[in-house]
Amino acid sequence: MRVGFRASAVAFGLMTGVVTLAAMGIFVLMDPRAQAFWAGRVGDAITWARSLFGR
Repeated sequence: MRVGFRASAVAFGLMTGVVTLAAMGIFVLMDPRAQAFWAGRVGDAITWARSLFGR
């Protein structure tokens, strides 16, 4: 079975994204400063989302 260019390009893009997210996840797990930074960012995003829905 032959794999087309579109399927190869989509698979390449998805794998690149997965590897990038995995590397970032490992970085955040290992560095306490990154944990604090991303915890603050997630908290801000949650606060913003709650403000949209009036809670």
